[in-house]
Amino acid sequence: MTYEPPFERNDRIDSLSMEIAELVGMLSPEAPLAKSPVLHRELRIKTIHSSLLIEGNGLDAKAVTAILDGKRVLGDRHDILEVENAKRAYDLIPDLDPTSLDDLLKAHRMMMDGLVSEAGRFRSGNVGVFDGERLIHAGTPAAYVPEVMSNLFNWLKTTTMHPLLASCVFHFEFEFCHPFADGNGRTGRLWHTLLLARWRPVLAWLPVESAIREHQSRYYETLAEGDATGTSGAFVEFMLEAIKEAMLPFARPMSEQEQTKARTLAFFSEHPAGNITQLADHIGRPKRSVERIVADLKEEGALVREGSPRSGVWRVYR
Repeated sequence: MTYEPPFERNDRIDSLSMEIAELVGMLSPEAPLAKSPVLHRELRIKTIHSSLLIEGNGLDAKAVTAILDGKRVLGDRHDILEVENAKRAYDLIPDLDPTSLDDLLKAHRMMMDGLVSEAGRFRSGNVGVFDGERLIHAGTPAAYVPEVMSNLFNWLKTTTMHPLLASCVFHFEFEFCHPFADGNGRTGRLWHTLLLARWRPVLAWLPVESAIREHQSRYYETLAEGDATGTSGAFVEFMLEAIKEAMLPFARPMSEQEQTKARTLAFFSEHPAGNITQLADHIGRPKRSVERIVADLKEEGALVREGSPRSGVWRVYR
């Protein structure tokens, strides 16, 4: 019989799901969260720093940034390796299949390489989930982990549950099983991001891990509540709140200036040999106003002029 995770929707879960769907609908295809490499880099740094901070990593955001830029950093070698591994694991997101158990093992191997002896393999012994010194949950006995994870991924492949809810339920079930000797928290959060990205690609950059970090005690409380009740409802509600919180800074109507910048970049993407006069005609703005917009985009690094003023071309970097 096909495994079905125990989960019951309630009014709060339904309300949060609708609010998140509305926020997703407000994300323009030209919005920075969708297109800006600079923002993507900032958010990935924030995500990795927050997720590892939850696990006790002692490096600050400045050190994490330096490591991701390939610079040498003074600090605990274990902490530095955690950051390097996390970057490599998150870089895999475009190529990972969220319904593939083999890909999960691949991601864990990348995340925990050099940190644990069983990187990329299910644990051979029993473990527990701790909040400091307090045991929150004893993971599934090691002998049953492969079967439990196989059943969970089969459910993920076939469920008709909305992807947003399925991602939260999966996250809880993953942590409940606790399939690895170490790295379950960071791998589970990575996989949640991957599932959200398969629902809406722009969400690959959403710093959900940062929202979890801001409410870390509640994160553990809802895991403990799920352990006591055997259902994921409280945890799903918490994760939906975290996703909503992470989305709010980005899901807003674009200002007139932002819209003009987006249209400018779109114009030069399609017409790299175009000029300012043609752009002004295309978007219906005065030439002087357009010149200021172009200057701002050049300063931001989103627009670069290559070659001579007369025969050069525009390159768009977003």
